[in-house]
Amino acid sequence: MMVASVARESNQLLLISGHIDFDNALALKQQGEALISTGDSHCKIDFSAVTHANSAALMLLLNWTRHAASLSKTIEFTCLPEDLLGVAKVSGIDQLLFLK
Repeated sequence: MMVASVARESNQLLLISGHIDFDNALALKQQGEALISTGDSHCKIDFSAVTHANSAALMLLLNWTRHAASLSKTIEFTCLPEDLLGVAKVSGIDQLLFLK
């Protein structure tokens, strides 16, 4: 299994890093939800340190968006890998997410 993690960089910024796949997506989902829950009302999640992301990463984006909304928080995703951004655009998921 490849390694990936979510870490708090500041009260408003989370950094996701490593290789995101189906083997680690559930753990990342839970880590991210915990960090979103305890952070500020706006959360930015930076993907600049991600080395690989498949469709499991789209599940993370959707789940974290839903989780933030359930807490009346806003969320923004930055520096998504081009291949992940392409899949999000082709599938129309980009319209549901706050991508920058």
